[in-house]
Amino acid sequence: MITISERREQESAKNFVLRVLIDNIVNTRLEPGEKLNEPELCEQLGVSRTPFREAELELAQRRLIEIRPKIGTYVSLIDAGLVEEVRHLRAVLETELAGMACEMLTKQELDRLWENVALWQMYIQRAQEEKIFALDKEFHKMLYELCGCPYWYELVENLAPHFDRTTMLSFRCRPAKAILDDHTSLLKAIEAKDTAAARTIAARHMQRYTENLATIRKSFPQYFK
Repeated sequence: MITISERREQESAKNFVLRVLIDNIVNTRLEPGEKLNEPELCEQLGVSRTPFREAELELAQRRLIEIRPKIGTYVSLIDAGLVEEVRHLRAVLETELAGMACEMLTKQELDRLWENVALWQMYIQRAQEEKIFALDKEFHKMLYELCGCPYWYELVENLAPHFDRTTMLSFRCRPAKAILDDHTSLLKAIEAKDTAAARTIAARHMQRYTENLATIRKSFPQYFK
C-alpha cells in the first residue's frame, strides 16, 4: 500500500502527485515493474486525471515510469547502468565537497552534522530503514548547502530517485552501519581539516553501491532490467 503525505500549502496538484509517486517509487511501495492503477491512485490522492497524467509524463521523461500505449503505465525496472552514471556524478561532486568542507565548515555547522549521525545510531538500533534513509538524504543535503552549493544539490536531486531506490534496497539486505561509519569518518576528517583524508572517504563512500550491487541483485532480482 502506498503512503500519501499531506498536500503542502500552495502545492499544485501535479507537483503533489509527482512528489508522492516519487516517494513511493523510491521506497518501493510501488515496486519496479508494477502497473499503476490510474483511477485508484487518482481517488487515493484526491486529484483529477489531468494533473495525474501531467505528473506521469514528467516521471516518464525522468525514466522512473514507462508508458506503454494501449497497455498501461508501469514503474520502471532498475537500470544498473543509469544508477552507475548517477553514482559517478555524485562521487565527483561529493569528493569535491568534502575538500571544501574542510576549509569552510564552522563548529556549529559540524555540530548539525554530528546530530544527524547521532539519530542514525538510534534508528539503526530500531531497524527503521525509512528513517535511516531520510537521515542519509538529510546528511548529504546539508553538506551541499553548508558548502554553498545548493544548485549542485538541485541537479543531483533531479536524478537521485534512480540511485535512492537502490540505497533503500541496500538497507534491506546489507548492514547500514557501514554507511554510518563513513559519515562518522568523514566528519572526523573535516574537523581535523584533513582534506586528503576527507576526499578519500567521500570517494569510498560513494563506492558503496558498487560493492553492494551483487547482494542487491541477488536479493531482488525481479527489480532489475
